[in-house]
Amino acid sequence: MRFRALTAVSGLTALTLLGMVPVAQAAEPSAPAANGVAKVKKMSPEEIQEMLAARADANTQGVTAGTTAEGRVVCFRAHVRNANMWTSTICTDQSGFTGSEGQNDPIDAVYFYVGPTGGMDFNVETHWANFGTAPEAHIAPGDGLMMWNSNGNALEAIHLRSFNQSMMAAAHVKDVGWKGTGLRSYDQWIGSIGENRWMEAFWIDI
Repeated sequence: MRFRALTAVSGLTALTLLGMVPVAQAAEPSAPAANGVAKVKKMSPEEIQEMLAARADANTQGVTAGTTAEGRVVCFRAHVRNANMWTSTICTDQSGFTGSEGQNDPIDAVYFYVGPTGGMDFNVETHWANFGTAPEAHIAPGDGLMMWNSNGNALEAIHLRSFNQSMMAAAHVKDVGWKGTGLRSYDQWIGSIGENRWMEAFWIDI
């Protein structure tokens, strides 16, 4: 079964190092041009059900739908730079990855959403080419967060941290392929730092 892309929600606000700056909302936004993260309002029950229903999406293949909307779940999607598009949203109660594989196309923005049930404690931190590591952000249950860097800088690594849920994850890295520890952990980095290799895709499992 294939997955239906997450519909846009209103109330998008960008949080930059200089303060709060409004960002225009679009149905399928391109990666924003300013450094920072964007906080998305809590989703309606209908939007949550749409996200977790895993209906058809032409851009996703080999994705198994989750069977329930209950419990701890994290959803994620990526904006790929050269294709200038958001790839399909994948959730941790599914199989599959977000981004692109074998296209030599870097990720330049990411979006994370934490499911409203199960009390998942979830923090994320990103490392960008020609910039470094951005501040760690906490995403509360029922909230979403979009993260990007300026000038089309590519994502190189993601730091995943939780106090109450172990995770397994891997990243597809330029000129390397899939790279991960293969271990379940409460605190881990995926991707690469100091190797000048961008991230092209990633997956998370809890």
